[in-house]
Parts: sequence; structure tokens; C-alpha cells
Amino acid sequence: MVMEAPLSRPGHVVAAPTAPPGSVEIPWTRIDLDLYEVAREGFIVGYVEVVGSVFVALGGTRYDRAVEVAQLSTFHAAVEAVLRRSA
Repeated sequence: MVMEAPLSRPGHVVAAPTAPPGSVEIPWTRIDLDLYEVAREGFIVGYVEVVGSVFVALGGTRYDRAVEVAQLSTFHAAVEAVLRRSA
């Protein structure tokens, strides 16, 4: 499954310039066909890897050293798992 991400530099969260107050920033950026980078306040906190129909949440600032946090059935749940781990 491929999720389209807004264009931004890896590790940076980009908010729309005309975003209404109280809107939520998108914390993820697509960096490969089945790999997404998750950021909090502009810093990389983990990754979500798509493996078949499973979304694997990985915590850590570097992909090669990230630790598996959870395996979930939805992309957004995997992003939330990464963000909860980083809090």
C-alpha cells in the first residue's frame, strides 16, 4: 500500500501556510516505496514500514538502528504508536 505524502524535506514537518488554527500537522513523510519517516516537532522519531498488509512501527532516529515498536493493521495506528513511543 502506498500513502502519498506532502513534499517536504526529510525530518521536517510542513504545515500549510493557510492552515486554520487548531489544525494538525502531518507527522510523516514518504521516503521510499514502502517506508515512511515519522517526525515530532521537526525531529525524526521513527519509521513506518509497509510489509504486505501489516504496518510495522519502528522507533529511533536512524532506520538502520530503529527498534520495532508494534505491528498494526492501519497506517495511522502505526504512526500513533511511533509518536507515543517518542513522547
